[in-house]
Amino acid sequence: MRKTLLLILLSVGAFACKKSEPVSPGLFGKWEIRSRYGSISGFDSTYKAGNGTILQFNSDSTYNYYTKRKLSSSGAFHIKTLPGINAALNIYFDNTEYGQPFSYNGTKMTIGADFDDGVAAEYEKIAN
Repeated sequence: MRKTLLLILLSVGAFACKKSEPVSPGLFGKWEIRSRYGSISGFDSTYKAGNGTILQFNSDSTYNYYTKRKLSSSGAFHIKTLPGINAALNIYFDNTEYGQPFSYNGTKMTIGADFDDGVAAEYEKIAN
């Protein structure tokens, strides 16, 4: 019985402590915000190209966030796949405990989720 319990605990621990995913080189570069939407109130904003709200991902797992072309925050990031049926990617900024849903494909990226009271932001890649 003890061996079975130990095996179960080790198995659960292995899935719960999944390490960061390797980051695709396609993520590195500058991404400019194009829209934000969600929350219970139905928040919805669009942004024109050249608005200056930029999220820059660097190959050393750091990021820079610019608002109106001025650096407003910077730090480290990592990406994890959450275990489960849907195995979604989450991005974590500055060693936070809770990540945000994350997806990117080519020149489009979404961070966050618009269900419940969440807000999602969509970005377009503007430079490598």
